[in-house]
Amino acid sequence: MDRELIREKTMQLIYQMDINNEFDFSKMIPVEENLKIMNKVQALSTLEAIRDHISEIDEMIRQNLDKWSFDRVAKTDLAILRNAVAEMMFVDSIPVKVSINETVKLSKKYGEAKSYAFVNSVLSKVEKSLNQNKAKPEED
Repeated sequence: MDRELIREKTMQLIYQMDINNEFDFSKMIPVEENLKIMNKVQALSTLEAIRDHISEIDEMIRQNLDKWSFDRVAKTDLAILRNAVAEMMFVDSIPVKVSINETVKLSKKYGEAKSYAFVNSVLSKVEKSLNQNKAKPEED
């Protein structure tokens, strides 16, 4: 299974978790086609990041929304953003640029007509925030 398909199926699981308001993937009953994905390292890394860091991921999204409130973000776009931000923040095996590029493609497939531009904008700001945080020296 290729990386883009794994990302797509993972996004679908994240969407399902949001609808059920349960972000612990081990407690969910996924549709059969998504069961296979839960055995893939890439998916597990992202789903574990979602489970363990959903508040941090959502806060990073909130901080980088431009003239939007978090509650106004479409559920599909939010699942797409959560998937990418989880990868960007917590999955070191996936380069940030790859996460952004493949996520923008995913938003073209699942989002509204202009979702891809919104997703790209938010993720570019997230990338900038993460780079700024890396550049800051740790305080003692």
